[in-house]
Formats: sequence, C-alpha cells, structure tokens
Amino acid sequence: MKHACTLVLITVMAFVGSASPESAGTSEREVRKTLSDFIRAFDNLDWERFRSFFADDAKVFYPREFPRRADGRPEFERNFQKVFERIRAGRSEGPYQDVQPRDLEIQIVGDVAIATFHLDDRAGFLNRRTFVLRKRPDGWKIIHLHASEVAIPATR
Repeated sequence: MKHACTLVLITVMAFVGSASPESAGTSEREVRKTLSDFIRAFDNLDWERFRSFFADDAKVFYPREFPRRADGRPEFERNFQKVFERIRAGRSEGPYQDVQPRDLEIQIVGDVAIATFHLDDRAGFLNRRTFVLRKRPDGWKIIHLHASEVAIPATR
C-alpha cells in the first residue's frame, strides 16, 4: 500500500512538473501570436485567413446583430459574412478597421487558453470579448468566441 501511494505521488509530481513555466510561457506566446494574426485578418477582412482560425465546431455569441448563438462553421460563417459586408461598406481596399484589444488577459489550462479583452470601438459602450482556444495539431483554434457589450454610465 505504501509503495502504491509513493508511485501515485511520483506520477502526480511528474504530471504537474510537465506543465513547466517554460511550456506555459511558450503556449502564451503562441496564443498571443494567434490572436494578433486573427485580428490582422479581421482588420483586413481577409475571409480565408480569418475563417482558418476557427475550429469547425466553434460556438459564437455576437454582441448585437445576431441574438442567438451560432453553432458550428455554417452558422458562424454565415453571420460573419454579413458582418464583413457591413464593415466593408462597398470599399475594396483594407485595412477596413483597426481592432485594438485593451486589458488582454490570457489563462492557459493544459491545451486550452482563455483570452479576454475590451474594445473601445463604440461610443458609450464597453465591448467585451472572450476567446476560448484549444491547441490542435495545426495550431491554436478558436472553439468559442463570446462578444458582448455593456453601456458605460455617463459621467458628470
């Protein structure tokens, strides 16, 4: 029994040790680069590049225009194509916008990353974003995106 407990303790310590600060730092750098590349694709309305950041089964909540959750690629792409058309507004040359994340925080738990930030892109509102990404063989993929906004109380 004592031998079994020792073996379990060694196994647990090896598992915890495998999530070293170096690997967590590497994962965070990878997630930051993924988000930066995603935002650049979105700023430029580069459809093929933009859509490549999502897992096929991703879920998306939009801040205004689409009240229901989009479940999976066909739904979220249909909605994002409408968003792209609205942002493009007939123009043919980008960048079409300048998304500037504020207060970016990233939490890494194994092969999952949660990134949250704010956007100041609509007067009187604070826009909030939460991205959940999962590390896959082809890189970090967005599996959930939640976009919401909250009115900022007027200051006197």
